[in-house]
Amino acid sequence: AQRHSRRVRVLKFAVPVAAALIAVAFPVYSYLAAPVSVKIQAEGTAFSNGKLVMANPKLNGFTKQKQPYSMTALRAIQDVSTQGIIELEGIDAKVPIASDNVAAVKASHGTYDRDGNTMNLTSDVTITTTDGMQAKFKSVFLDMGKGTMKTGDPVDVSRGGSRITADTMSVQDNGKILVFENKVRVNIDSAALKAAQGNSGETNAAQ
Repeated sequence: AQRHSRRVRVLKFAVPVAAALIAVAFPVYSYLAAPVSVKIQAEGTAFSNGKLVMANPKLNGFTKQKQPYSMTALRAIQDVSTQGIIELEGIDAKVPIASDNVAAVKASHGTYDRDGNTMNLTSDVTITTTDGMQAKFKSVFLDMGKGTMKTGDPVDVSRGGSRITADTMSVQDNGKILVFENKVRVNIDSAALKAAQGNSGETNAAQ
């Protein structure tokens, strides 16, 4: 293993984490370029210093699986001279990953580039799922067109007593590849892992 740049491709632990991250990140922020059928509401709009400011914008809709999702923000700010760029503050989204699993995405600030189809979340990003996964980022850059996500800041991802921390992380090929790099630390709760394997065995035996 390379000491200065350790690359870890996690197997069993990465599969549910990657699936959750991608299921949350890419659909949520691609919904910002919402079709007409998506319902968008706001409590008020105003112009300030050449910018359109929308207070408490709310976006509601349904996934392709007809499950409801929602996203709110404290403010959305759009410069009249650069209409393809939207600044969002106080982002709070809830997106279904499965029929029994919902992910909550929170971020202090984000910049959506409609033309580039990218979202840059620049501070305090957390993703929490109802089945126990939690991911914390200082920043995240998402390219919905390329199906990639990356951060050059420390990450902390945990689930079921297991945890991965690293200085950088990237997601490629729409979640098929999840890479943690630099000062990677992996802690696995052996008891939780055995319990999960036991439950899987019982499920297979019952089928």
